[in-house]
Amino acid sequence: LVCSALVGGDSIDDAGVLRSGETQRVLGHRVMAPSTLGTFLRSFTFGHVRQLDRAFETILARAWAAGMGPGSEPLTIHLDSTIIEFAGHAKHGAGFGYTKRRGYHPLLATRADTGEVLHARMRKGSAQSQRGAERFVRELVPRLRRLGASGPLLVRADSGFWSNKTIAALEQHGARYSIGVSGPTTTSNEQPSLISTMSCGRASSQGSGRRSQLSGCSFCQPLLSVCLKIPYS
Repeated sequence: LVCSALVGGDSIDDAGVLRSGETQRVLGHRVMAPSTLGTFLRSFTFGHVRQLDRAFETILARAWAAGMGPGSEPLTIHLDSTIIEFAGHAKHGAGFGYTKRRGYHPLLATRADTGEVLHARMRKGSAQSQRGAERFVRELVPRLRRLGASGPLLVRADSGFWSNKTIAALEQHGARYSIGVSGPTTTSNEQPSLISTMSCGRASSQGSGRRSQLSGCSFCQPLLSVCLKIPYS
């Protein structure tokens, strides 16, 4: 499975290509049929998944220790979900979500500057965007600290992840955040009420309407100014 992924395989069936020619001699081990690999994967429990998660952290730690890590520099993480579509009707956990497509709906945390995956968690297809996000960030931020990321952390997510529990988890772990807010159209006089709950929570508003001013950290001021069309000082 690992060798198949390294050469571009993205499904169990793709591993069958490794059974061609003299590939088995090059790899140095017996190459199993895709059906055998499927049986192997279906035998996994959640405990096995956690073991693989720990192995992934160890590999990432070695890469960052070799110079790929952010060190004390600011690190921006993208928190998002994705749809893994399936056509079959017998896939355990597959279901229909907001895209109306059958599949899985996993959570992903990726590094903004390199695109590398920092954390992942599988979810069933009908899961809402924010389902499990609180526990996910409680695992994510300590992992990044263990890996040596000592600088400021900024977690960015769209409005699907807006949740008081998720925000509280980020604040408790000392991470800044920028999460979109969805809702009905508001008047300019109502906009400042959103300011204190957006971004890292350090921004505050003064005044009302178009004359509102923003004060807070250097990151939040220009961000909120762009999002809400309000000048900052």
